[in-house]
Amino acid sequence: MKDGFTLVEVVILFVIFLTVAVLVVPLSVDDAITTKNNAKWQHVQSSFASIPIDMMNTKSYKDNGVVSLEHFITALIKVLPLRNVVSYKIKYLNGDMPEEKYTFKEIYNTNNGATVAFKWFDESQNKNGEDKIEGILMYDVNGKRGPNVWGKDVFGMNIYANKIEPFGKNADPLTVASDCSRQGTGLYCSFSVLNPKED
Repeated sequence: MKDGFTLVEVVILFVIFLTVAVLVVPLSVDDAITTKNNAKWQHVQSSFASIPIDMMNTKSYKDNGVVSLEHFITALIKVLPLRNVVSYKIKYLNGDMPEEKYTFKEIYNTNNGATVAFKWFDESQNKNGEDKIEGILMYDVNGKRGPNVWGKDVFGMNIYANKIEPFGKNADPLTVASDCSRQGTGLYCSFSVLNPKED
């Protein structure tokens, strides 16, 4: 009958504990970061709700249902004062580079440490278009700091004349789930993060 562990047994136990820690700790840290980023995206939604209200109060919308980029920027600045322009790359969740529609030349720092960018589409495509997408908005909850990936810390919204909705809102649940996976772009995570599945 022995009194304690041999040096070999102690080393084996240490290696086992170290291996488990190496496997578990990064997952826990990644989950904590994801949860924090998702909470930031959920929190900012109430601020974005005032943008279409301000746009619909413009004369051009009241007269003919049209909003312009200028109206959008005026409404956005009330919610998120824009500061200096920064430049960095944002990737899809699957690691690919985004298509032209989802790349932005000017990304603005905001007062809360996030970054925001937007694109406005050709007005000739959007006549009489309450159901037409006027533009898109990108919101990076932690700014230039990584991971800078759609669906992890970068989310987006479609801008209409009378509403603003997260990417994926009008897609079926299977498409949203597929896009918000490691094989997808991560764009539709913008919606799924706001509407988590009930287990």
